[in-house]
Amino acid sequence: MAASQPMAGNVLASLAESIGTDSVLVDEASRALYGQDISGDANTVTAVVRPSGIADLVETVLFAAAHEFVLVPRGGGMSYSGGYVCQRERTLCLDMAAMAEVLEVNTEDMYVTVQAGCTWKALHEALEPLGVRTPFWGTLSGLHATVGGSLSQNALFWGSGRHGCAADSVVGFEIVLADGRVLRTGAAARTGATPFFRHYGPDLTGLFTCDAGAFGIKATATLKLVPVAEARIGVSMTFADHGGLFRAMSEVSRQGLAEACFGFDPTLQAQRMKRESLARDVKTLGQTVVAQGGVLDKLRTGARVAAAGRRFLPEERYSAHFMIEERTRAAAADAAERIRRIGRDAGGDEVENTIPTVTRAHPFGPLNSMIGPSGERWLPVHGLVPHSRAIAAYDAILTLFERNGAACAEHGIVHGALFTYADTDCFVIEPVFYWPDRLTALHRCTVEAQVLRKTNDFPDNPAARAEVLWLRDEVIETLHAHGAVHLQIGRLYPFARDLAEPPRTLLQALKREIDPEDRVNPGALGL
Repeated sequence: MAASQPMAGNVLASLAESIGTDSVLVDEASRALYGQDISGDANTVTAVVRPSGIADLVETVLFAAAHEFVLVPRGGGMSYSGGYVCQRERTLCLDMAAMAEVLEVNTEDMYVTVQAGCTWKALHEALEPLGVRTPFWGTLSGLHATVGGSLSQNALFWGSGRHGCAADSVVGFEIVLADGRVLRTGAAARTGATPFFRHYGPDLTGLFTCDAGAFGIKATATLKLVPVAEARIGVSMTFADHGGLFRAMSEVSRQGLAEACFGFDPTLQAQRMKRESLARDVKTLGQTVVAQGGVLDKLRTGARVAAAGRRFLPEERYSAHFMIEERTRAAAADAAERIRRIGRDAGGDEVENTIPTVTRAHPFGPLNSMIGPSGERWLPVHGLVPHSRAIAAYDAILTLFERNGAACAEHGIVHGALFTYADTDCFVIEPVFYWPDRLTALHRCTVEAQVLRKTNDFPDNPAARAEVLWLRDEVIETLHAHGAVHLQIGRLYPFARDLAEPPRTLLQALKREIDPEDRVNPGALGL
């Protein structure tokens, strides 16, 4: 790779002349940074290309074809499954962050069109004054995570309790294909039509969701709009074991009572509770108070959250946190009471609702949870299972961890778990690992500097890292034995391996048809 770099650099000068010298980065630091993801997987790219619009994107695609480069689209860099880590030589990383505009907000026809590099935070801030939002409206990493990246990888969180995953909110795309053609999907595929509706004939839009960028490069995305529900209540409950937690969360999911929900096992709960400082708590409290509707609501919320402090969650208990949003206070109060009743029936106890209240008031915070509270490396893995299989799947994961307890203790590996759900039919289990290890350039440019200054600077720890990666693979196989599927497939999850023959061969044929030279994110999805 290094030997071919000078020659590639000479060729790249012509691309820089076409789209701008500031849009082609060839310095060593940028090439290394843009070739790594959170997992630690990395491959230094030949160059980073930052198109500012569809014309630049088409120009780059045609250039890549003429000079035998492969193209890897990258959103906010939040992948932990190798989504944009390509092991090919002559790789151009398409940093979509320069295509970050909100292009059209149509509150009459209820859709919004954005460039693929627009972050969820930027979209939220553009829509909030208008009293609308997208049904799925972002990930907790939405300060950096982009709309295009989330639709390529698929994602869950804000709005998922009722509206499903990111892909469920998209109406249509503008896609730049491997040969430079621009494909429009949904109603906009019809000459003269606007992108107001998704389904017009076979659903081409769906082909480009969850594809890890393997079928084409997202230039723009159009999403549905819904009115913002202004009556909000948070409910938090704790449970003695995961069985009660899962039963409560699954029933709330089936009844569609919460806009968003997440649960913690005791270990992850403890990790997150000790992460932030008192100063950060005070800052967040101020944002929480401001987010409340009336003067009395602000005073009550501030006093309640302050009084609860950081000791409102009992140790050694699982916790669930529900965020309710309705049109009226009466409807929100009714949903909250139904959730409390479901929780009590599953053996839960209500506690102060600090976590859902603060989280909802500050939905796109700094991404300091990319590392542990003392500067440890962090790595998640997940599976989506039907409600009926969730308890058995997590039981099997706990058994796996128990069998490997001695190895984890030897290497200083701590594991916890986060739980959530999507719409009425999907339970999500996300084990996470923390271990002492050297941080990468991606960590250091994403986590706040003030946080990094207060954490340990651990040395390189390949033995612990290897154990974590082995355990991650074992978790994936354990989840697969219980029928799991995945978001953020990237290059990690065994998507193509476990597909039945008809869908696998059809997807492979489609890839050959629209990208015969395997130029767009080769290796993604295992195709």
